[in-house]
Amino acid sequence: MSIFEEKTYHAKCGGLSNEGLGVARIESDKAKENGMKVFVEDLLPGELAKIHITSREKTFAYGEKAELVQASPNRVTPVCSEFSRCGGCQIQHADYSCQLKMKEDMVRSCLHRIGHISLNDLNQLMEPIIGAQDQYFYRNNVQYPIEYSNTKKSVNIGLYEKKTHKIVEHEKCYLVHPSAEVIRGVAQIYFSDHSRSSLAKHLCQLIVRVGFFSKEMMVILVSTRPIKLDAEDFVRECETALSKAQIGMHISSIWTQEKKSSTRKGSSDCWTNVWGKPYIHEFLEHRVFRISPDAFFQVNSKQTVQLYSKVREYLRYDGALPRLLVDLYCGTGSIGIFCSSVCHHLVGIESVESAVIDARANSTANYLENAEFFCGKAEDYDFGVMMPDAVVIDPPRKGCDEKLLHELLRLAPTRIVYVSCNPSTLARDLHRLFQYQETNNVRYAIRSICPVDMFPQTVHIETVVLLSRDR
Repeated sequence: MSIFEEKTYHAKCGGLSNEGLGVARIESDKAKENGMKVFVEDLLPGELAKIHITSREKTFAYGEKAELVQASPNRVTPVCSEFSRCGGCQIQHADYSCQLKMKEDMVRSCLHRIGHISLNDLNQLMEPIIGAQDQYFYRNNVQYPIEYSNTKKSVNIGLYEKKTHKIVEHEKCYLVHPSAEVIRGVAQIYFSDHSRSSLAKHLCQLIVRVGFFSKEMMVILVSTRPIKLDAEDFVRECETALSKAQIGMHISSIWTQEKKSSTRKGSSDCWTNVWGKPYIHEFLEHRVFRISPDAFFQVNSKQTVQLYSKVREYLRYDGALPRLLVDLYCGTGSIGIFCSSVCHHLVGIESVESAVIDARANSTANYLENAEFFCGKAEDYDFGVMMPDAVVIDPPRKGCDEKLLHELLRLAPTRIVYVSCNPSTLARDLHRLFQYQETNNVRYAIRSICPVDMFPQTVHIETVVLLSRDR
């Protein structure tokens, strides 16, 4: 036990961090640590606990819970027996109403602290969070690590324990679509057969992608060396198990992905479609989307409809349909195509070539004649004389490049819809945009902010922000 762990403090939790840790303050008038901010696992807002400090930084500390003195009325027993060990969920110990409030507070806190937006303005601008109808079994994409045991000549397939690369043996994951767990069970037995040990020892990951509405499934086996898979035999085993489980899903595509060394310059992974179609489909409202093995697609199909519907609503903010809508970081074109009915012409920009190919195919499959998709980095793209009325941005977690923010001010669309999966980088980008516009003749104002819960039982949250041009 370290010198910090020997002393116990009373601390009250006031909120949740972006990582799902309780943000507590030490309450002890006699201790020099009184008022210190401590991040503690397994604490909910309003709870009082006895804690040990495990490590200190300059302005805060990390601690662990020694005893829960006063529990929150929102604390519940997690449905998953491995919740305390597995790194997949962070807030399964809170009821869903509490989860939604914590996520709203997280968005509000980031926009206030990092984005420098006043709390009064935020209270007026923020819409109520859009919660999920299904809080479990919603993920359409899961990546299971595979561990091979040389002594047992078998594989273990599961999810990683928190902060480790140790696989947690679990009965089922309550986040992923049940069909993915069926495939995991089949693969565990199939690749543990001694006759397949030469293949199994090179496997490092099992990826399952599910068309929630299309009922199509894709299985990707990731390896460190070339592997020879009897795909027909593996599919038969999977289909038998899926039929027995009466889930109504079927395998449509099998891929292998050979991982190349990250230290070798110019090397790229080798993808092979070993069985079935090279892609699966998913339906969102009246639109159909093709999903390739490496393509990004939102992990919660049902909530994606809610998210994209909010984007579509914001695009019609002033009642006028945009003549030209530019969709940046467009991926497979899902947002733009979903919203194509509210614009006269759509242009999508995406840096991943395979995603652009999918976007063009999706445009054709949905009979769109007003859409074009181009390959290039959003921040480096030459927009030329393009004059969009509206721009949608859906960047990765790291947010937007500063060059792109400057380019947005030059393009000066009448409205910008920012879709973010990271409240911190969203707040940073909004603050930068408002700073940069001080030297421009263009002025934007936030009109509305709406959090959308795409990831129940986790701390992750999507946020949609509408900005419109004042002049």
